[in-house]
Amino acid sequence: MAIDVLSRIERELVLQYLIDGNVPVTVTPVEALIKNNESRGIPVEPSRIFPVAIKSEQLEVMKQGIILLKNPSENVNSFEGKDVRVQFYFNKVGLYFITQMKTVSTGLALVIPSEICRVEEAVIPKETKYSAVLYFESGEKKQQINIECEFDRNYPLFTLPKWSDVAEENQQTVKKYLEKAVMTSKSRGKSVGNGLLLIPVCNFLATNVPVQSAIEGRKRGPKIVYVDHERIVFGFSREDIMINADTEYAMKISFPLDRGGPIKERDVYVLFTADQIFSDDDEVNFCSVCHYTSIKQEDVRYLYELTHTDSRME
Repeated sequence: MAIDVLSRIERELVLQYLIDGNVPVTVTPVEALIKNNESRGIPVEPSRIFPVAIKSEQLEVMKQGIILLKNPSENVNSFEGKDVRVQFYFNKVGLYFITQMKTVSTGLALVIPSEICRVEEAVIPKETKYSAVLYFESGEKKQQINIECEFDRNYPLFTLPKWSDVAEENQQTVKKYLEKAVMTSKSRGKSVGNGLLLIPVCNFLATNVPVQSAIEGRKRGPKIVYVDHERIVFGFSREDIMINADTEYAMKISFPLDRGGPIKERDVYVLFTADQIFSDDDEVNFCSVCHYTSIKQEDVRYLYELTHTDSRME
C-alpha cells in the first residue's frame, strides 16, 4: 500500500498550523517495522501499546519544526529515546509522522521530519458470514442511527468460551481483569451467569488496540465478542460507538442458512440493555454485558442450539 506523503507546500501549511497551536496529538511508540518500510514506521502487527494523548497546552511548536513537551505524563516519559508515531488532525484529516522522542535541555522534544503522511483508513476484513446492525437514537432530536457491528476471529461465537482462547502471553493480564470483574460484579449485586462470558470480556480489555480514524470524529461500530440465548457482549474503545447503560437498543442479527431454498438467511431481532460495563485500567477499552429485553421464543431456542452445538465462526 503506497504511503500518501504531503507535498512541500502542504507540509509548510501544516507546520504553520501546528505552530499556531491548539492542536492535540497522540503519540505511539513504534516497536516493530515492516521490512523495506523501516523509515515509515509501519507496525508489523498491532501490540497493546495505546496511543497516548498530549493536550495542546502541553505542546510548544518552534519555527524550526521542533515540538517541546511541557509536563509530559509518565506514559510519555517512558517513550524517551524511542521512535514514535505522532498523529493529529488538520481540517479533520488524519496526519502523522515518525520521529524520535529526544531529550533536550528543557525536557522532551519531537523533531518534525521532512515527511508528513496522511493516515490511511484502516480496513477491517469481514471475518464471518454473520452480520449485525445496531439501531438506536442519538442527540436531542432523537436521530435514528443504524450502524453495522464488527466481528473478530479472536472471539469465536456460539461456543462456550475456554481459557485456551486466550493467548499465553496475555493470560496474566487477562487473569487480573477477570479477578477484578468478578469482584466488581459481586459488589454491584450483578449476575454474569456461569462467568464464562468474562473470558472474552477480559481478553478484549487486555488486548484490543483502538484503531485511529483517518477522519476526525468518525466512529466505528462495536465488536460483538460474545452472544448466546440470554446475553450479548460488545467491545469498543473510547472513541467508538459506545453501548451505554440505561439505554435500550435494537439489533438485527443475520445468519446464513446452508440448506437450499429461496430463503438464504435467518434474521433474529432483539431489544437489549446493558447490565454492566467493564473497562481496562486506562479506560481505553470497554465491554458492555447486555441482556435481551425482547426476543422471540423461537429465536431463543435457535441461539441456544447454535451455542451448544459448538459451532464456530467461519
